[in-house]
Amino acid sequence: MRVPAALARATLPRPLVEVLRRLDEAGHRSWIVGGAVRDLLLHRPRESNDFDVATPATPREVTALFSKVVPTGAEHGTVTVVTGGLAIEVTTFRGEGAYVDGRRPETVTFHRDLEADLARRDFTMNALAWDPLAGEFRDPHGGRADMARRLVRAVGVAADRFAEDGLRPIRAVRFAAQLEYDLAAGTRHAIPAALPVVRKVAVERISDELARLVVARDAVRGLALLEATGLLGVVLPGLAHVEKKTFEHAARVVARVPADSALRFAALLHVVPAEEAERVLVALRQPRRVSNEAAALIRGHACRVARPPGTLPISPVEVRRFLSRRGPERTDAFLALARAEASALPAGRARAAQREVKKLEREIAQIRRAAPPLVAQDLALDGRAAMEVLAVGPGPHVGEALRHLLDRVLEDPALNVAAALEAELRRWWAERARRP
Repeated sequence: MRVPAALARATLPRPLVEVLRRLDEAGHRSWIVGGAVRDLLLHRPRESNDFDVATPATPREVTALFSKVVPTGAEHGTVTVVTGGLAIEVTTFRGEGAYVDGRRPETVTFHRDLEADLARRDFTMNALAWDPLAGEFRDPHGGRADMARRLVRAVGVAADRFAEDGLRPIRAVRFAAQLEYDLAAGTRHAIPAALPVVRKVAVERISDELARLVVARDAVRGLALLEATGLLGVVLPGLAHVEKKTFEHAARVVARVPADSALRFAALLHVVPAEEAERVLVALRQPRRVSNEAAALIRGHACRVARPPGTLPISPVEVRRFLSRRGPERTDAFLALARAEASALPAGRARAAQREVKKLEREIAQIRRAAPPLVAQDLALDGRAAMEVLAVGPGPHVGEALRHLLDRVLEDPALNVAAALEAELRRWWAERARRP
């Protein structure tokens, strides 16, 4: 098949070309396959080392040709060739036995048939192969035509592909969100029957797909497909019980915040109680930075639907306390979430909510210009100085003292001078001693 212009013009990493050439010279004509070919055709950016090579050579034959080869999955035909600073996965053409665990085949048979190898792929747009040395392109399942129609279509019978690997239904939805594609009718209709297989998939693999989905260009499309196909109840059961209109509101908020994982997960989960949202994040085993950050944003967010309506801080004192409790470093993320939810409300409510957010933004801007103390580290007295003033040693009372001082300074930033804080500290300590 004629090589598409996008591939003919593509510039490939030199180490990749050298791997293909070495295999070819040894009598093993090899091909770049899968997502790399798809993304080159779509002019999508791709990491320089994110290329997969399919070859008739066995793992042992590949290993014999290169000086550094890592047997990453040799039993399933995959080794990683490390050369020129790149790590290139090279996989032998293979046939697969029965899938039992919804993840990988019980047996693998190596062969020399490229098209039979492509037939085991998940979606037509990933069942593509390109030999840049010979200038040949293979597309036996009509992947380019499906891409032109903006469709995600399973290779062959969708039910068979999904029965083989329970992650594939989620990947179908994730691709639809990333590429702004629709699911082909047969592919979409096969998902509900595949849910028992999806339940067998390791949570880490599901979580990785969800992380990619929520930051996708059309995350709303992906979330709607999760709900419509029943996948939501499997991969995000904490959201499956909310009303449809509430879930749709959450999806609209997701689309309105920047494509940051923590912020997108916070937007998605803000419609459930903070404690439940935290349980969902822990169960997903997202990186700690993401789950902690998302949970903090949800705890501080004044949700206007599903939960009892929250209110934004209004007075300067309330805003300073709000920023101190939630962490000044999260201010921009909190504002992004507040703006997004306000704009996602029905028109009448949206205007009032947006006015509130703008008022909060103005107050925060003034606070930033004034730069008052917002955390204990900003106090004119530190823990060591507090111990000297009170003539005490280390202990929990020191932290308690600093928290008290910070609370007073949040109320009146003018108190943040050493003399005033020392006087307040002595007064508080004496009052504390009189408590029963």
